[in-house]
Amino acid sequence: MEDKDGDGVPDGVAMAQGAMGGLTGGGDGAKGPGGMAGLMALAGGAGGLAALAGSGGKPSMPKPDLNNPQEFASRAAQAVAADVRMFSGCKDEQTSADVYDVSSFGLPANTGPGGAGGACTNSIVLSLHKQPECTWTQLLQNMRQVLREKNFTQIPQLSSSRSLSLNSQFTVKNPAGNGRTKALYIGINYVGQQGELRGCHNDVEMMKTYIEGKQGFDPSNAKVLMDDGRHESPSHLNILQGFQWLVNGAQSGDSLFMHYSGHGGSMPDDNGDESDGRDETMCPVDYASAGQIRDDVIYEQLVAMLPDGCQLTVVMDCCHSGSILDLPYNFEASDNNLQAASSGAMPQSMPNPGFDFSKALKVAVKLFKMYQGGAGVQTILAAAAPMIREV
Repeated sequence: MEDKDGDGVPDGVAMAQGAMGGLTGGGDGAKGPGGMAGLMALAGGAGGLAALAGSGGKPSMPKPDLNNPQEFASRAAQAVAADVRMFSGCKDEQTSADVYDVSSFGLPANTGPGGAGGACTNSIVLSLHKQPECTWTQLLQNMRQVLREKNFTQIPQLSSSRSLSLNSQFTVKNPAGNGRTKALYIGINYVGQQGELRGCHNDVEMMKTYIEGKQGFDPSNAKVLMDDGRHESPSHLNILQGFQWLVNGAQSGDSLFMHYSGHGGSMPDDNGDESDGRDETMCPVDYASAGQIRDDVIYEQLVAMLPDGCQLTVVMDCCHSGSILDLPYNFEASDNNLQAASSGAMPQSMPNPGFDFSKALKVAVKLFKMYQGGAGVQTILAAAAPMIREV
């Protein structure tokens, strides 16, 4: 691809960056990857976005060297511009427990309603109640201890878009600035359906109480989806619109939060981008008619759209959720790993060998095809979500 102006950025990529840089508040994409501009730069570095866009085959690119931390980090920052962290209640192959009496966890009365709840949500909130000021390692250790004491075998996971210093202070607020806070809470009990749960509404109330009361999130800038007859329904469409609401207008310095408590699933991968051959899923209340929400779609609509400097923290309290956001780095809170992190032998979260950089490239190629076809910024932004399905 030509670089007529000699700025080191292929001209086609520079045009795409200019078009995409401000879509999600990420600033001038030509000066630094942000949101979709980062994806454009990633595709350009893979050998020319215009050539890829005109090819008949599915775009792919070699994985970075796992033994070269700088190369992996650079590519990861292009694939996921924002600082994204996710707690999941278990590994991909594990199930997450629904607790029928949360009082057994010993949570204080002011943490939220009693009744049932998810083991992941309860272990996080109880751990933070006992030790409000803690590192990521300490929080995971405390969660593991709580789960073990209650005879749960699930192993919490921490994944991230950046290599996270495990002994740094845990926080949901973005330390980089005084931007907005915004939170999306989804709790689904599947009332009246087979597989009905009891604790997911309580999980949302408990987590919302913590995030607003202890982390200082603005209650007026929150959206709640629950099948309780009082809130907006957590349907397939409403959940996707909730993702779009959460990321819309996101800027550097913002602090975003999402909590999901409900059923999670695992389905055969439909496009070859999963190392284990399985897609992890969220199950909306109308999953029987509208389908499950695959991890590819969550990546497209929630993760890829965020700009550099924005921070998103996610808690996924569901089965098969270990890699549901498909992030470049991960840390499994096993006993051995926690001991290594505490001793300093494993100070950072590790590169995820299963992360598919081609997933980001597929999104970028489709966007560039639209750009070449004369689509405007708003049209591209509106279509930027459901694209892997079509590539």
